[in-house]
Amino acid sequence: MAEGEELHLTQAFPGWVEIGRNPFSLYIRRPDVDALAPAFADQVLEKEGPSIRSWGIYEFAVNGPDGVLVRIGWPVRKS
Repeated sequence: MAEGEELHLTQAFPGWVEIGRNPFSLYIRRPDVDALAPAFADQVLEKEGPSIRSWGIYEFAVNGPDGVLVRIGWPVRKS
């Protein structure tokens, strides 16, 4: 995170999140996607790892500890 930014998270209480059917997600925009992916290798939902999505973001996704979707990515330049 850049200087001056903070992210505060709280553990969800039982009943807040229905795994596989919840509206909650977290998106982390980081330019170092390839450097971060190995740290989450066992949790990445798409086993091929980071990829360029149709919406123009190079990213990967993991399930957070509460079953909340977490995506880590960065916009790609159009050539």
